[in-house]
Amino acid sequence: MTDRTLDRRRDRAGAAGAAAERAEAAVTDLDNQLRTIADLTLQQRQSLRNAVDEAARLKRSLKAARQRRAELLKDRKKAALKAGKARDKARTAEAKYDKQLLADMIRREKERDRAASAPDPQPERETASTATARRTAARKTARS
Repeated sequence: MTDRTLDRRRDRAGAAGAAAERAEAAVTDLDNQLRTIADLTLQQRQSLRNAVDEAARLKRSLKAARQRRAELLKDRKKAALKAGKARDKARTAEAKYDKQLLADMIRREKERDRAASAPDPQPERETASTATARRTAARKTARS
């Protein structure tokens, strides 16, 4: 063989070795890209599972909030009715008290007027209703 043939074969062998190294580097690069994509896919699947779980949790939370709101509206309605009845009862009791107090005041004024026209004035007698009216008036005055 001639030197020229030998040089040519050496050059070809060197070029083939360099091409093989480049091909190996390309394979390594592709392997790295495949690993990266596989890792990314795993992360994205986990993120998707987490998002689906969070969506389910939020749906349950919304459902519970709707149910609680319905319960509260029902309770509020009952409480409003109860408060209205209590106000009506208080108004009725106050009206009865006012009526009784007025009747007692009229009776006392009549007694006082009659006593003033009588020759010898008599002290005012305290009856059960006057005592009740006096206590109630004192209690109301104490609250004010």
